[in-house]
Amino acid sequence: MRLLVFLLCVLFHCSMVYSQKSVRTALNNVYSNKELKSFEGQYGSLNLLEYAYDHAIVKIFNNGNKPSSDFPSCKSSVSHFTDLGVKIQPYTQYFKSENPGEILAVKSIYQLQQELHQKSIENKQ
Repeated sequence: MRLLVFLLCVLFHCSMVYSQKSVRTALNNVYSNKELKSFEGQYGSLNLLEYAYDHAIVKIFNNGNKPSSDFPSCKSSVSHFTDLGVKIQPYTQYFKSENPGEILAVKSIYQLQQELHQKSIENKQ
């Protein structure tokens, strides 16, 4: 029984380490080392970018109110902002999905900061 618990703990730890490496690799495909160091200096850590990796993409149903003809096109299967080759900006970035009536949005840095802050408050309660 102890061996099983030990093996589960080792497996969990290894998966967390691998997950962090894959996030860092994806960030390195978009940001240079200099940009990552600058971001870390400005925001204290890379936690915001690591959070953004899984939470920056939002699919929005466009009911015709937002003209999307000028937006760059992307696949609807995109799940990480790094897949689009874009950096997190102070403004929301929009992409026209291959699904009709759907827009993909990459949240702004401000939106992500607010979400991460709210999440930290909820975790403390």
